[in-house]
Amino acid sequence: MRRFILAACVAACLPASAQANVPVDKVSFQPQVKGLGCLKPETLAMISELVAKIGPIKITSTCSGRHARNSQHYSGRAIDFRPLAASTRSAVAAAKALASTGGVGSYPNGLVHVDVGAREASWYGHKRSNRQVADNR
Repeated sequence: MRRFILAACVAACLPASAQANVPVDKVSFQPQVKGLGCLKPETLAMISELVAKIGPIKITSTCSGRHARNSQHYSGRAIDFRPLAASTRSAVAAAKALASTGGVGSYPNGLVHVDVGAREASWYGHKRSNRQVADNR
């Protein structure tokens, strides 16, 4: 059902040229993720690029849930995911290499945050107070 929702959202949000490249079979979801309808088209395109580079992912958070104030999640420009066929380190490296990504962060539990925000930032840490941000602009 969730793969159907992703396919429907991708079909509605992305141009036909980008739709053909979306590997819907390589994206799964944690139960709390209700769908991808809240994500911006550029976020869906970034997911497609990311999955093409690192293989299957499990999305753990999109627009809902508890996030930092002013988080890119709330505007549909970020996801949190767990790489299923790659290490966290290689997933972070691949995400940073994408031209469409802004913020990329990883956490000790193996989760990776990726957003398409304008600010280029990266961090590693569990709590926001331990976050190290590097602004590359």
